[in-house]
Amino acid sequence: HDIVHRYEIDCEWVESGSVEASIHSIEEEQGENENAEGSDKTAFLSAEQVNEIMGIPEKNCKNLYQGGEYDPGCAGVNPLELTLGLADAAESLGVKIFEYTKAARIERNRDDNDATAATEYVPPKGRFNLVTTEGQVVRCDHVVLCTGAENISNKLSRRLAYSFVPIYTWMAATAELREECPLKDGVVDSVIAKNLTGSANSAKTSGHEADSLTKKPAPMCGDDHVSLNYWRRTPTLVQKKFKRNEDNEGRILFGSLADTYPFPKWLISWRLRYALTEVYPQLRDVKFDHVWGGKLAFPLNSMPLIGRDTDYDDNTQEDIDGMNKYSGGGVWYATGFAGHGIVPTAMAGSVLANAILGIPDYSLDEINNVSHHQRWQLFHEYFPPSPWNGSPVSRAGAGSLLLVYNLWDWLGKRGVPLPPLPKLW
Repeated sequence: HDIVHRYEIDCEWVESGSVEASIHSIEEEQGENENAEGSDKTAFLSAEQVNEIMGIPEKNCKNLYQGGEYDPGCAGVNPLELTLGLADAAESLGVKIFEYTKAARIERNRDDNDATAATEYVPPKGRFNLVTTEGQVVRCDHVVLCTGAENISNKLSRRLAYSFVPIYTWMAATAELREECPLKDGVVDSVIAKNLTGSANSAKTSGHEADSLTKKPAPMCGDDHVSLNYWRRTPTLVQKKFKRNEDNEGRILFGSLADTYPFPKWLISWRLRYALTEVYPQLRDVKFDHVWGGKLAFPLNSMPLIGRDTDYDDNTQEDIDGMNKYSGGGVWYATGFAGHGIVPTAMAGSVLANAILGIPDYSLDEINNVSHHQRWQLFHEYFPPSPWNGSPVSRAGAGSLLLVYNLWDWLGKRGVPLPPLPKLW
């Protein structure tokens, strides 16, 4: 939020909060424990409250969601506008961005005594030569690999080449629903207010005061299918900082599915519609105006990969105060965000920037009490890249595992008693 505010990025920032619904039976004790670990504003919701907030018809309430939680501290953005705004902010600070430039390999720079004509421009030497597929060379001291789920060759990083599995996910934008959109502004306020005044029976909240409630926009929504569903309403006119149109479309942006191979768009559309109408049967005949998707990088432990590729390190780096050892140059990485990229990538950018500049992430008082002076070292040590992802059968193996978990969800929703499976993410 600080970055968006500082650089005045128009990314349709809406502090709407979020509702996470569960298709599994929620024990009262488990709900209390989970709520205690969250922020003091997180509210545990009954099945009835989840359905009321989400606008799910009463005839469908008893079948799908068994409960959930509401977190008022979440905000939604337009990811494309955020990305473009960040690019504009970077360029305003002197950064040069070269789109559609693919890196082929990283080479250590070697000093040589080749004679060079006096009139020829010689770029300043860095520790590394980053060579593109077109044969161009970027000379630099630091390289940060921030690729998504595209394959990373061994010539770029042997540590990352087999560290994750690509998973496809998809989204659809419905036609304009306007007043028929099931997600409404202010419904969360109403549900929470009922609980505070004692008219609700099962929600438990803390940190809320009835007189401090404000009219919240319709929340973002999601559930805990292994191929999780996630959706939100398009922002209304009054929620946009810069008004691009004078219309409140009221579309639903609905995402779902987890596949290890791409499928035809007609099949994707059919599966998305099935998932949408399972939640909202009344939207069965609503048209999809847009369908899109792509690959996500999923590490085997579903944790972001943030760290330093020590294969490119040498013994010439000096350790200054035990902290600036790595600021002289190196190859870094930040990838494998498994679909949760907006918040963790902003964090990763800050963490790696501090590492490159040699800035500690802790205060002087804290440094004496921590074993690592910079946070990237925690990720590097405790969540390193996997040396092998199961290649060449990684996609088939991950697809088979997802098939079993999806079958488990399908049977569980139909009342078949099954033991819980370990969580994938």
